[in-house]
This record gives sequence, structure tokens and C-alpha cells, in this order.
Amino acid sequence: MTDLDQSNNISNICLSSLENPSVSKVRHRQLLSQIEKEFDGLLRENITLRKELKQSSSINNNVYETTINKLRAVNIFPMIRNRIILRRRNQSSDLLFSSNNHHRDVIWDVQVGGFDNQYFVSASADKTSIIWSRKTLRPLIQYQGHCGSVNSCRFQCYDHDLVLTASGDHELHIWKLSLYDNKDEQDQENEITPLILRNPILALRGDDVLSCADWFQRDQIVSASWNRSATIWQVETGSSLRTLYGHNAELTHVSCHQTKPFVITSSHDGTFRLWDCRTSSHSVQIFNGHTKTVNSTLFIGDVHFVSSSDDGFVHMWDIRSTNSSPILSLECISPCNRLSISNDILAVPLDNRDIHLYSIINGKKLYVQRQAHKRSVQCTAFVQCTNLMEFLLVSGSLDCHMHVWHIKKLKGTNNNKLMKSIEESIVPSSEIIKNGNSGEGQYNKKSTKRISLSEKPNNINSMMEKK
Repeated sequence: MTDLDQSNNISNICLSSLENPSVSKVRHRQLLSQIEKEFDGLLRENITLRKELKQSSSINNNVYETTINKLRAVNIFPMIRNRIILRRRNQSSDLLFSSNNHHRDVIWDVQVGGFDNQYFVSASADKTSIIWSRKTLRPLIQYQGHCGSVNSCRFQCYDHDLVLTASGDHELHIWKLSLYDNKDEQDQENEITPLILRNPILALRGDDVLSCADWFQRDQIVSASWNRSATIWQVETGSSLRTLYGHNAELTHVSCHQTKPFVITSSHDGTFRLWDCRTSSHSVQIFNGHTKTVNSTLFIGDVHFVSSSDDGFVHMWDIRSTNSSPILSLECISPCNRLSISNDILAVPLDNRDIHLYSIINGKKLYVQRQAHKRSVQCTAFVQCTNLMEFLLVSGSLDCHMHVWHIKKLKGTNNNKLMKSIEESIVPSSEIIKNGNSGEGQYNKKSTKRISLSEKPNNINSMMEKK
């Protein structure tokens, strides 16, 4: 049939359909039935072809697997087995504790706190936060007051029984450790099932998801939100005092100085900002040292702080510097997550499942825990043991587990000299009290004198922009 004949038939059908609509309906039904028959035939052919393909692939896979297994048994497997055994031995020698089914989702944050740092606290995406005993490594309290992912947790420095948690349910909760109200301390720590808490002392509600929160001074809180701003809250009244704007993307972290009115906010926009809250205008300095998301910042002493980023670098900064460039850079290859520090030793959790320890005095790598978890390590907490040469390292991961590592020796032959220099760099609390209020000025290690902020060169107010 030629194209001309087909066009004539179509025209005849159209004309007939106009004259008699019932004829067109019958014709359309006939065409649809033919299409259905052809579709059913194609479907049957497809099913038979799939069955044949599965049979052939299973035969090929069996042949391939048998040959590979033979090769492994002869040559490859013994070498891999030796490497796995060595790696497991290195990990088991340092691994002190691993949580089992206590958290059912990602662990976003871990902290050390309480009186004499006797507790750990973990925050998880399973909407809970757990207090752990540092002595027995058992869960003591499980806080279930949030309706969303718990993204951060903090002990207060002044009242060691208060815990601050920030959540994806837009709320900040302050709750108290009520461990020994009705029970003996030893009985409480020996119990297997933790105490359940659901009611906070104070709940503050923000406008968006809260990624982090930290204690500011004694009676205030600073929260970082996904609405690109940070909010300063008054604890006594439960009201917001001021909102810090300026970032171009969601905030990832907030860090507050323990004794000075300084706040650092980090963001997905690749920058972090240092806010000076001594004045009502809240002067701010912008740092652009990273090329990707800044995941955390942490104050070190009076005038230094560190930052970690997805670009694989950890930078150390000086508040007094005018050129906004880092004074020390550590390249970690993999994206760096939430940092922790203890006695001038910095713990860096990485996306490649490793944990690195660095000396912030000279930037040397002191310890590497390779493949500490099955998935990315999100956070760490670091505390020194009674023996000054030993440390406890707590880590949380995307694998829903919290690990506690007992680090008995740091890397290097000059370990004793390094630890001696670290001990000398720590400011004795008695000397600070003799020289005046610990919340003012800077401690000068060489001259052992207190230098007021107004006497410093490159004063902070002179180099900060007014926001």
C-alpha cells in the first residue's frame, strides 16, 4: 500500500466518522485491541529473554568466582589477611569502649564535662542525648525531650550539672543531671539501663533548624541556625537579646570564648566570622581562609583559635592579626569535621574515617588512628588522664557508634620533650589568680605579666569592621 492509498483510507475514515460516529468508535476499539495484543507479545518475549539472561549470567559468575577464589587462596589472600590482622591489633590495643545500639542514628557531637570531666555526653540524630560515665563507660542518662535530631551538646563551665542541646526541631533545651537525687552514686553508675529524662528546665524556640549552640559568658547562649543567622539568648528571661546577620548560607557551628565576649560563627558559605560583643554594635571580622564549608571553630587560649573545613585543611589564627591569614596550616587530605582540644593537643576527625592528633605548638602530627569507624568520623572529645602521658579520645561517627580510645603514647621519639613543652605552655591557675582577674588581658609566657587589651598592638577594635 502506497502513501497515497494510506492517506485516502485515513480521509475515508475521517469522513465516515463524521457521517456515523458509531463506526469511528468501533474502528478505534479495533485498533486499540491490536495494540494491546502486540504489547502483550512484546512483554512475553521480554520475560523469556530476562530468564535466559539470568541463567547465562549465573553460569558466568560461578566460573568467575571459582577462578578468583583459587587465585586468592594461592597468592593474594595471605597478604591481605596479614594486613587486616595487623590493623585490627593496632586498633584493639587503643580501643577501650564501643557503644552498642545505644544510639540508633548518626552521632553528631560528643563532649567531655561535668565536675572534674567525669562525664561524656553524645548528641545523635535519633532525637536523644546520652550522658556517659567516664569511669565505667556506661550510659547514665538518656534525654528524650527533643522531637528532632540533636545536633550539638555542651556542658556549662560554671554549673557542671547543666547541659545545653540544640536540635532540628528548632529548639534549645537546658536540662540538668539528676543522677544522685534518690540513689547512691555507685549504684547509679553500675546500673545497665540509663535514667530517662524528657522535661527540660528551659526550652527556647528559634525560627529554623539549629545546627549548634554554645554557652556564652555565664548566663547567655548563642545558637547557630539554618536561617543564616546566630541568636544571643538570655537564660534567665528566655528571650533573644540580639541576632547576628551576615552569612550567605546556613550556619554549621558556633563557638564562644569562655572568659571574653567573643563569638565565632561558621557557615556553608566558606567563611567564619569573629564577633566582638563588648559593644552594642557587635563589630565583626570576616575570615576567608577556606575554600569550602567551614565545619567548626575552636578558641585556644586568649588570642588564638582554629578552624576546620571540607577543603581538608585546619588553620590556626591570631585575633590580633590584621592580614586575616592563618599562622599555622595543617593539611589533612580529607574533609575535617568538629574539632576538640586538650592541653595544646588538637584532635581532628576526618571523612576518611581517620582521627589525627596534632600539636598546636609546632603543628607536628602526634598520633593517627586509621579507620577508627566504619563511616565518616563526625566529632571528637579529648581529655587528659591522671597520668599526664595518657589520654582518652572519644569519637562519634555516621556509623551510629561512639568509641573511646585510650592513647598511651604519642608518636615520635621526643615524646617526653614534647609533653614537657606542653605542660610548660599550660597557664597555672594559681598564677592567673595572683595576677588578677582571669577574664581580662592576656597571659604572656615569657615575661609572666598580665597585659591589658588596650596595651596590645593591633588592637581588635582598630582592625574590625563595624557591622
